[in-house]
Amino acid sequence: MSRRIKCPACQTWNEDRDYCSNCNELLSHELKMEQAREKLREEEKQRPLTQFNNYLKRLKDSDAPIDKVKFTILNSAWWIFLIVVTAMIALVALAPG
Repeated sequence: MSRRIKCPACQTWNEDRDYCSNCNELLSHELKMEQAREKLREEEKQRPLTQFNNYLKRLKDSDAPIDKVKFTILNSAWWIFLIVVTAMIALVALAPG
């Protein structure tokens, strides 16, 4: 079964195409979504690190033993927090029934 799509830009009907045969406008919803995701990934890469993330990166990449210990403690505390929150959510979800 073929799929017919009307171009929103030039109103030309296109059959089984990702781009309009007349004006080359993008018609495929999947390709539009992939381009939007790629744009978001690029914006995320260009966004500067927060102060805390910069601090964590500095601790992680440091050769000083005290910085390695600080990073391990912060990382462990984060994982413990995530485990506790997950357990609480699971208990709340199981409570009704």
